[in-house]
Amino acid sequence: MVKRTAPLAEPLPRNRLAVVPRRKRTARLIAAVSVVVFGLMLGAAAFQTQIARRQLTLDTLDRDIRSGRDQYEVLRRERAELRSPGRLSEQAAAMGMEPASQTQFVSVEPDEVAIMQRSGAAEARYTATPIEQEFEQYADVKAQALGEP
Repeated sequence: MVKRTAPLAEPLPRNRLAVVPRRKRTARLIAAVSVVVFGLMLGAAAFQTQIARRQLTLDTLDRDIRSGRDQYEVLRRERAELRSPGRLSEQAAAMGMEPASQTQFVSVEPDEVAIMQRSGAAEARYTATPIEQEFEQYADVKAQALGEP
């Protein structure tokens, strides 16, 4: 009791397996290198832009410094002219002042100086120390410095 099956008409054509040569990765490698080179070039362009921007800032600051120095020189010249003895004598003469024909020293009594100091008047802005005390202070400083300047 064997059952019979219907025969197959024609056997299916078998796919033949063949060894395919390995694909080269040159296209991927070229794409990767291109991306890296593009990134480096973009970075270099950004770096150059930053350098140019900072150079403009430096140029502006340098220009400001030069103009400040020029203005300083102009002001120094003006100050020298305003403080010149010739100009001062002209201004004094215009105000009715006359040059002194003689000089005279005014002596102030020590008691008057002491009264002035004790009163705390606004005119006494510093306290006068006797000359002997100043010499003593100078000697103390020199002794501590061992005679070196």
